[in-house]
Amino acid sequence: MSTSTHSSDPPEYTVSQLLRPPHYTRHTRPQTPLVYTFTPWSTESNSMHLIPPENVSGPTYKISATLNLDPFLPISYITNLEMLTDVEGEDLFVAQFELSLNQTRGLVTMGNVTTRLSDCLLYIDQSQRHWMWTLGNVTFRWDCRTTLDDGSPMCICYGSDRSAIQLATFVPPPSLAAPPLPTAVFTVFPDGHEFFEHIVLSVLIIQRKLTMVL
Repeated sequence: MSTSTHSSDPPEYTVSQLLRPPHYTRHTRPQTPLVYTFTPWSTESNSMHLIPPENVSGPTYKISATLNLDPFLPISYITNLEMLTDVEGEDLFVAQFELSLNQTRGLVTMGNVTTRLSDCLLYIDQSQRHWMWTLGNVTFRWDCRTTLDDGSPMCICYGSDRSAIQLATFVPPPSLAAPPLPTAVFTVFPDGHEFFEHIVLSVLIIQRKLTMVL
């Protein structure tokens, strides 16, 4: 990932590498794949939660979104990922990404690192459904080229560009179907828990990008 700042880039595109994004995990490696649940989107709070399976100890994450209407910038979505804590008002910031409606401007912040989205999520073979995620020293790929009968993409996360080891799978609800929509199915395999927050962040970005081209 480049650390240089190009003179043609606006200031907010400056890449910060004071610290690497977190490679640690807050999750114990399970023996079997675990299915995590996205709660329904709340229009009241503009958020939803990602919760672990019952009888599994693990943090709950809050996912919230706002619209950036700064008149000097393209209209964009800002999505925040936080880990809920037991202390009220002390939720832990994990990551954030911003993506403009035309997808020409994108930023990712994880930990204390902010970088261009184009530097950490790269198309593989120019496919708009096959990506390589590289942030800090974490690398894996998402393959969403398979479409299910109901129109949903079947997204599979693999360990690297050539690895056949599955880290996670994600099946979002079909975006063009009439409500009520089925819930998203998000499964994380044992090896994927080492990179859990990277996997969650990247799949949120990918899902946003997929829905914005419909």
